[in-house]
Amino acid sequence: MAPDEDRKLVYQRCKEAILAELRAVGATPEIPIDLYRVGPSLIAAGFTQDEIVTCLDSLVSQKRIEYAGGNRVRLLA
Repeated sequence: MAPDEDRKLVYQRCKEAILAELRAVGATPEIPIDLYRVGPSLIAAGFTQDEIVTCLDSLVSQKRIEYAGGNRVRLLA
């Protein structure tokens, strides 16, 4: 697999993991979740902080989550 394909796969897996973790801790449009509740498990799964931040920004641009202030995110879809 080419390096770009590897990177795309990592980012896709990271985005899926973020959404799964947010759902697991009860995130909804009405209930924003502090990123400190999901960050450690994402790091433990092998994702870097840079990958996580890039994927969070991507999910915001895709309107799947939104930043809610105070290091929290709200699950939209």
